[in-house]
Amino acid sequence: MTPTYLYIQFKIQDIEAFSEYAERVSETTQIYGGQTIAINKSPTTLHGDVGADVCVIQHWPSLEAAHAWHDSPEYAPLRKLRDEKAMRDLKIIPVPAV
Repeated sequence: MTPTYLYIQFKIQDIEAFSEYAERVSETTQIYGGQTIAINKSPTTLHGDVGADVCVIQHWPSLEAAHAWHDSPEYAPLRKLRDEKAMRDLKIIPVPAV
């Protein structure tokens, strides 16, 4: 198994509605072995700017576990909420990535 990181940038469109997502997402990640290791609500940009309000880094035991969580029935209602209330960019990074 290859340890994997998920890097997520959110541009939140409705902060009140999105707070439900933020409160509930960790319950679903834990089921599949994921762990949120960093959340930054005011990221500093070194170069470029995608306009993210929040950046998140998650650690997963494997690429398969990250995909299983993202496609899971437990996460499906939150994924719908996420898609409706925020623009996002998700990158999955297996380690070693080289």
